[in-house]
Amino acid sequence: MRPNPDQAVLDPALWRLEMARRRRQLDEFKQFLSTLEREFETLSHEVLAFWSDYEQRLGPLWTEVESLQAELQAALDAMAQAQGATPVRLPKLRTRHSLPTLPPSVAWPAAPAEDAAPVAPTLKDLHRRAAMRLHPDRAPDERERARREALMRDANLAYANQDRAMLEGLLIAAGESPVRLGGFDVQAQWQWLERCEHLAQGRMRLLKAHLVLLRQHPNTVMADAVTRARGRGLDALALMALRLKAQAQELRQQLYIGARLPPQSALAEAFLAQWRARWAEVASVQPSYAPRWTGLNGERAASSAS
Repeated sequence: MRPNPDQAVLDPALWRLEMARRRRQLDEFKQFLSTLEREFETLSHEVLAFWSDYEQRLGPLWTEVESLQAELQAALDAMAQAQGATPVRLPKLRTRHSLPTLPPSVAWPAAPAEDAAPVAPTLKDLHRRAAMRLHPDRAPDERERARREALMRDANLAYANQDRAMLEGLLIAAGESPVRLGGFDVQAQWQWLERCEHLAQGRMRLLKAHLVLLRQHPNTVMADAVTRARGRGLDALALMALRLKAQAQELRQQLYIGARLPPQSALAEAFLAQWRARWAEVASVQPSYAPRWTGLNGERAASSAS
């Protein structure tokens, strides 16, 4: 709820209690945001650790395969140029994806200065202020005097009953500043609180969106797949290494064959057509982040999204 001036006049203590409740909620919200941030950072570190191991074990093999494919691409380009045919474009073996990162944390606005060190007047001080503001002798006419006499009776009764809220309400109704009643300014406090809550809501949406991006990221998907395989007793990275070695061997064989074909011969034309069909099929079915892809002989081979 938002501050209602009439309610604040009737019972300033109501807003002290409400503000205290909302500030506790804001503190809990901030703790929840910290939990989301830790979850994001933990998952990010786990994925980075996996890819560090991945690169250490498979990076050199990938470099070798990519180098051999670049040589094959050059050989195919030379054949296509000699025949006046459309060049064969081999797809990239792997695509690098950077992990999402969180923007800086929220810069929370400072609380209103009046709230930093509130000094609440004593009940006796409040009664004296009420007497000064409400004294019947200050009335300009009889009607106002009667009204002030009734208010003073209420003030005296509140003082006798130690009813601080009642005295504060009478003073505010008479024009006293809420700040003078103990450093509590309803509107300033509420605007500060709403600003903090707005920032917290925005930060929560951002954190949740980044967590979704991180969980669905190709690197995370690959790390999860390898971790699940390890739980079944399989070393997925070792299998990928074997496939990369087999792929490198086949690329060498294909380079050996291509180097011995006359560029303008029917065999060279068939060689080009074979590669054009093979890689067109791979490009049509294989996403760049998939953990496996169709190899040179149709077998399943390792891929990377590092």
